[in-house]
Amino acid sequence: MAGGDRVVNEVFKLKMASAKEFRNALNAIATLIDEGAFLIDPEGLKLRAMDPSRIAMVDFMWGRSVFDEFEAPEEGAKLCLNIGELLKLLRKAGKDESIELGLDEATGRLKVVMRGRYTKSFTIPRLEATGEEAPGELKIPFDAKVTLDAKELRKAIADAALIADFVKISADGGKLVLSAEGEVSSATIEFPRDCEAVLDFDVKAASTATFDTSMLEKMLKAGSNLADIVTIEFSTNKPIKLDFRLPYEGKLVFYLAPRVEAE
Repeated sequence: MAGGDRVVNEVFKLKMASAKEFRNALNAIATLIDEGAFLIDPEGLKLRAMDPSRIAMVDFMWGRSVFDEFEAPEEGAKLCLNIGELLKLLRKAGKDESIELGLDEATGRLKVVMRGRYTKSFTIPRLEATGEEAPGELKIPFDAKVTLDAKELRKAIADAALIADFVKISADGGKLVLSAEGEVSSATIEFPRDCEAVLDFDVKAASTATFDTSMLEKMLKAGSNLADIVTIEFSTNKPIKLDFRLPYEGKLVFYLAPRVEAE
């Protein structure tokens, strides 16, 4: 590593009571990317990245209050990792195991310590930063905003996926509708604004857009493992935003570009 100061400035420590919860967060991020560049700064742990095909984006943040112990350099430290490799270590993490992440100063690797009935310690290499800037925060004006039970929406998208590779999502003043059209079958799933699965309903203008069901399934599966509630926002032929309501200072937001039919 170049220069003695760089190691000092990269020193950080993150500790949380549930290794399983940390694994669920990584699984959410891994729905889109295999390698990621996390930023650890005084506000918390952050990552914003696009998938390789550049049709989807994940925006994740855990504020420092989520952690039992949190130390970060004032100027922030970038941690580039193979997320799949870290997930392998966490695959059997129990709900009673804690996790601690820090920099192994002797090797420059990431040190992972899990404590439960016994203690496990691992070091894994960090990746070289690509130099590619993280995407900026998307600011899209949306016409439709519906807050739902995340697991119910997940089940509805799974039902649509049985029929077709794409699902049309529509909203007007009275209901949210998912429709899928296959070669020989079709499906229509309706969420009236006053049904039990809908918690909030705000539609400024009737909106319709079509999305990849497999991508939505992955996002909803990952998000519903971390949150009970999701807010979706969309407009006609614009990206959809899935904002999962995480506890404490948490944020998990996915964006997915629509399928636009050629005229």
